[in-house]
Amino acid sequence: GGRVVSLLLPARLSDASHVAAAVLRRLGVRPRPRTPSGQYQPAALFTDRGVRVVSVEGLLSLASGSGAGTGHYGGGAARALLLEGGQWLWPPVEVGHAHELTDLVAPGVVTRVVTLSLKPLVVEVENFLDGGENGHIIERAKPHMAKSGVALKDADKGKAAKEFRTSSQYFLPTTRDPTLEKIDRRVSWLTRIPISHAEYIQVLKYNHLEHYSAHHDYFDPAAYASNQQMLRSVEHGAKNRLATVFFYLNSLVGEGEAPESGGGQTNFPRAATAAYPDGGPPVHDYFDCSRGLSVYPQEGKIIIFYSMLPNGEMDDYSLHGGCDVLFSNATKWSANFWLWNKPYHFVDPARRRATKELTEEWI
Repeated sequence: GGRVVSLLLPARLSDASHVAAAVLRRLGVRPRPRTPSGQYQPAALFTDRGVRVVSVEGLLSLASGSGAGTGHYGGGAARALLLEGGQWLWPPVEVGHAHELTDLVAPGVVTRVVTLSLKPLVVEVENFLDGGENGHIIERAKPHMAKSGVALKDADKGKAAKEFRTSSQYFLPTTRDPTLEKIDRRVSWLTRIPISHAEYIQVLKYNHLEHYSAHHDYFDPAAYASNQQMLRSVEHGAKNRLATVFFYLNSLVGEGEAPESGGGQTNFPRAATAAYPDGGPPVHDYFDCSRGLSVYPQEGKIIIFYSMLPNGEMDDYSLHGGCDVLFSNATKWSANFWLWNKPYHFVDPARRRATKELTEEWI
């Protein structure tokens, strides 16, 4: 049973953010105070396809049914979702549920966003990248690959990056490259997060028995208390990585072979399972890939996992690691595409155009 909330709003109210704030006040949800260097993202309203509702007129159009088909992924029920954290996350519904999106990858093609896990929220999309795009990313990055580093927490200062991570990496700018600019735009339309909020693509290479121990993609201010630069960059907790779009650029096994034989999986050790329906217990062995949820490489597939909850708080259950590649002659190519809950500083003319195109869909 849901809770019915009645609101009396001024007749001349035009900004939907005021409606969102009024609903939260009516529910007794208090806004979080400013941090020393930033303000938390305000709550926002969205259609059930992720189109941001910015005006009361747009909200009323949903109520009348005239706005149900608005946006790149129109259709579905005429309802609005209020997300306290102010950014869109695909509603998981249940494991196996699929949101179907048309015209994302190509005209007339239906893309399925399938829920793999509720806790943490993980969804997958097959055939998001084609073979030419996978190969293009790899070839662009190959000459620049270098051993991966890590942002050391206060408790890990003095340790070498290889104690946690043995892969190689390169941050691949998406500027002045039509293929990468097209991928930028597609990621933004899929996640419904403006590409102005994105870092560049971090391309990753894992050879035999290379790995990355379990970690979070968000930056917990409490873990970086002595790092003033980090604290300023995350606005003492108000700004952070919201979502990771993880690209699998090649497969490790052939058709008909068991995916686990090649290894290279992305493992979420605290993911909810039948044995732990409320999420797995704290992790002690950060290299153990036998628990929780594992997603194996498949060329062209992506997963999206969310480092923040719908209310904007960090999700401790989003802990994840890159597991050993098991074949001695194999190389796993993959990539991180990190999206923040606020604008990031990697903005160029193409990203400004893509952001403008997305925001023009808002109602």
